[in-house]
Amino acid sequence: MKHLLSIIFILTLSFQGFSQKKTKKKTKPKTTKVAQNTVVEEIYVKEEPLTIDTLRITAGKKYVLIIDVDQYTGRSNVDLANPDNSEQIELKKNFEKDPLEIINIRKYTYVIFNNKQTLDISVDGQSYKSIAYWSGKMNDAVKVREGAKMATEFVSEQVGGKKESSYVINNRKYKKEVASLTSKNKITAKSKEVMNAVLASVNMPFSDIKEDDATIFKQPNTKVKTIDSYIINKKGSKIPLKSIALNENGQPSIIKYFNRDGQETSKNIYIYKDGILTTIVKNDQVSYTINYDDNKMISTENVGDANETKITWLENGKLMQKSYTLMKDDKFAYMNSFAEEKMENNCTVYYINNVVWTRNCSSQTNVFPFTHKYTSYQNGSVLQFRKSKIEKKGDKTFEKYYSEAELETENDNYKFFGTFQFNDHNLVDNYNFTKSDISQTIKIDYTYYQ
Repeated sequence: MKHLLSIIFILTLSFQGFSQKKTKKKTKPKTTKVAQNTVVEEIYVKEEPLTIDTLRITAGKKYVLIIDVDQYTGRSNVDLANPDNSEQIELKKNFEKDPLEIINIRKYTYVIFNNKQTLDISVDGQSYKSIAYWSGKMNDAVKVREGAKMATEFVSEQVGGKKESSYVINNRKYKKEVASLTSKNKITAKSKEVMNAVLASVNMPFSDIKEDDATIFKQPNTKVKTIDSYIINKKGSKIPLKSIALNENGQPSIIKYFNRDGQETSKNIYIYKDGILTTIVKNDQVSYTINYDDNKMISTENVGDANETKITWLENGKLMQKSYTLMKDDKFAYMNSFAEEKMENNCTVYYINNVVWTRNCSSQTNVFPFTHKYTSYQNGSVLQFRKSKIEKKGDKTFEKYYSEAELETENDNYKFFGTFQFNDHNLVDNYNFTKSDISQTIKIDYTYYQ
C-alpha cells in the first residue's frame, strides 16, 4: 500500500530542485517546450494548499524517472515507510556498466529538462504511472512510456539493447517448470503417502489451526465418518465452523466452511479415482486439478487472472511445499510470485520471491512439553515473535501456554491460554481458551463407521 510521501532532491552541479506552488496543470504526464527562464507563479489556496515540487534536470547524465503518484502520495509531506524500489533495483543491476541517474517521483511534481521540455505530473487528484528517459543530450527528446513497470525493457530499447527484468526472465523459467510438472502423472506408493498426509491436514476439525496446535489435532487410525466443529456462544448455542464428511478410507468427500454467523461460505467436493485424489470441486466449479510425480503431489488452481501451482512432498515426515502464482498475461509478469518452504536447522523457513517471511521451529512431536516458536519478518527484521508450549496434564487433558517474550533473546514468562480435552477415541472433544479477555469454547462432534 502506498502512504504519504515527499521527495527531497539534493542540489548537485547537474541537478537542482525546489518547491513552489503552481495552478495551471494538465490531466496526464506530457512533455512540452518551455522557455529556459520560465518563472512559475505562486498562488495561495485557501483550503488545504497544494505544494507542487518543481524539478530541474540539467544535461550531462542519462536520467530515468520512475513516476508512481496517486491522490494519496501526491499531496504527502511524509516519507513512505516501505516504498516499492524494485524497478530501481532492476535498473541498477542491469545497467551497472552504464550508470543511470534514477529518480523516483511519488509526489505531484513539475519537471523542467535542460532541453526546454517539461513533464507535468501535478494535477491534484490524478494518478500517474509512467517511465521517462532522457539521454542528457540537448538535441535528444525526453521519451515517456505509460506504466511504472518493466523499466529495464523501456530503457534498453532507448539505448539500443536487449536487457530484460529479472521477473520477465523468471516468468519464462517458472512457466517451463510448471509445464513440466503438470504434464506428469506418475503414481507410486510415495504418491499415496504424500496424498494421505495432505488429506490429514485438510481433515483438521476447524480452519486456522496453527502449526503449534497441529500436533494435538492429529487423528489416530479411527474410523471417523463425520467431523463437525462449533463455537459455543454466550447463550450456549452452537455456531458451526467446519463440517467434514469422510469415506471409509478416512478421506474427505465433502467439506463445508462457515462464517462467524454460522452461514455456509463454501463447499469442497473431493473426487477420487482408485483411491487417488484427482479433482477438488469448490462451490460447484472445478478449482483444483491434481497430478503426481512419484513423491510429489501437484495441484493447479485457476485464481482469476493467474494460475497457482503447488508442489507438496514429505521431508523427514513433514509436509513441505513450494508454489508458483503466474499471471496468464505475460505483460503482468512483475506480479508473479514464487514461494517455497525449506528445512533449515530443524526449522521450516518460508520464502516468497527468495525473501524470508516466516520461520517455524518445533520440538519433537508427541513429546511433552511440546514447544513451538514462530517468527515473521519484514525487510529482514523481526516483525513478530511468538513462543508457545503445550503440557500434558493427564491422559485426556492438555494445556497451552504463551510466552510473554517478544524476542527470542528475552526470558520466557508463560501465561495460561487454554485447555484441550480428549474423548475416548483420543480425539479433541473441546478446546477452551481465552482470547482478548473473552472465554471461548470450540466443541467438536464425531460420528464413526461401525
